[in-house]
Amino acid sequence: MQEERKSKAKKSIKIILAVVLIAAAAVAVWFILGGKDAFDGLENTVGISDTAVSETDGLTITYFDVGQGDCALIACDGKTVLIDAGEAVYSEKIIRALNLLGIRELDYAVCSHFHSDHIGSMPAVIEEFAPSQIIMPALSPEYVPDTYIYGKLLESTEECNAEIINPLPGDSFTLGTAKFTVLGPLNELTENQNDISLVIKLTYGERSLLFTGDAEKDEEKDIVDSGADLESDVLKVGHHGSSNSSSLEFLAAVKPSFCIISVGKDNDYGHPHEKTINNIMRYTDKIYRTDICGDIHLTCDGKEIKIEY
Repeated sequence: MQEERKSKAKKSIKIILAVVLIAAAAVAVWFILGGKDAFDGLENTVGISDTAVSETDGLTITYFDVGQGDCALIACDGKTVLIDAGEAVYSEKIIRALNLLGIRELDYAVCSHFHSDHIGSMPAVIEEFAPSQIIMPALSPEYVPDTYIYGKLLESTEECNAEIINPLPGDSFTLGTAKFTVLGPLNELTENQNDISLVIKLTYGERSLLFTGDAEKDEEKDIVDSGADLESDVLKVGHHGSSNSSSLEFLAAVKPSFCIISVGKDNDYGHPHEKTINNIMRYTDKIYRTDICGDIHLTCDGKEIKIEY
């Protein structure tokens, strides 16, 4: 009887060990495939419903959590534009998310500027979704980036035969019944890549939304001084909430009711900066951060704006 008990105990221990090993293997695979940082919130990427964007009424925007980077998908009346695409490590997340949303092709891809935290995944996205038009800032020859990812971006653009557009301030593009207008940059003769960021204002019905890339105070001032209509209900805060962006003069022109900050958790830059948050708080306390919220979903019917995460 005692030997039988010992035998049963050994079998129980073996079963427990097997379960532990299987669980450990599953966790290891999860981290290898990207873990929480790469796929956090992906099950919610389709927003509040699993309806394909081609069947969704109104304007929808997903500000993807791509760590210390930017990526936003805008859809209206079945038309789509992706603004930036985070670092290359997030390409699988972005591609999978767009597939879940029923997207087979993009109408536009926008590269706000050419830092890797904004265009790292863009070559893979272009290869997968073949946008018909790719919008990016013009560059003076002396400031063309000598980087692998910039070369890869141009290569993927050429391979998909997309039209490259270098817009001027005031140029506008239709997105179904929405419209987006380029407000900046006004000065391409700068070696500060952040200050050649495309600044884009999207209008839909009675509402407007501003996308600012990594524009810093010099570009912000140029746009304010140009007399452009910056007033917007939603502001994608410039440069991940850096203290070099979101000047009081710029915020006074925008007057945002909602602010979105795309920023990495515990990043090395101290973004968003306390000074920037204090500046924004003069206008709104409705601040949504990807490092806290994960993917952020915005819907608008032309009048009411709803933000969920």
